[in-house]
Amino acid sequence: MSLQRKSTTATGSGWPGCIPERVLFGIAIGCLLAGLFVGAAGAARATAMVEIPAGPLIVGDDAAGESHRLTLPAFYIDRDEVSNDEFAGQFPAHAFPAGAGVHPASGMTWDEARRFCAALDKRLPRAEEWEKAARGGDGRLYPWGDRHPRKTFHPFFSGVVKRRPGLDRRDVSVYGPRGMAGSLWEWTDEGRGGRKAARGGLWNLHLDYEYSKTFDRIFIAPESRFVFLGFRCARSAE
Repeated sequence: MSLQRKSTTATGSGWPGCIPERVLFGIAIGCLLAGLFVGAAGAARATAMVEIPAGPLIVGDDAAGESHRLTLPAFYIDRDEVSNDEFAGQFPAHAFPAGAGVHPASGMTWDEARRFCAALDKRLPRAEEWEKAARGGDGRLYPWGDRHPRKTFHPFFSGVVKRRPGLDRRDVSVYGPRGMAGSLWEWTDEGRGGRKAARGGLWNLHLDYEYSKTFDRIFIAPESRFVFLGFRCARSAE
């Protein structure tokens, strides 16, 4: 069974539609452990940002005949997903394992992610911004290019504990953002039918990079909290 792009949804009490059934056991373990974690608030700080230059981009799946071209002004986006330490600086009740302060934060609602970014004079990325940051201006399928790297279990994120940013040196965009294919799904500002779009990867249950193409997305109820869902921030260049 394959992931159905664009029509895939998730709710606060369920799992994104059409994910293979064999992965459900993993999420149950991940969520159980997440409930046992204790928080460790750190000082609020902003992660490093990279500039995405003005220019053209290809949006959507070219193979499916759904792509089109746009031109965007320059903008900035966080190099990495917001970390546990960073998120706990604004939301002290945020819980995470001891020693995981630099790991990507997860389990926040869309509005909490939006408020975090706004407090730093940033915002959640727009759909086309996230896509350009991940695929560059030449329409690549993955941040590193068009080559599908493997068809087996994800080697870096196959357990129930997220890892530090930059561990997978392949997963780096031409512009510098990291982890846009092999880490968490990430909240964005895109919405449809009362849901918000998440883009990126699928830590913990990421069996194949097939589900991490730069144009892939799932639509999730904004009040949902998932162990596989985090975010990064953006801001306009002007």
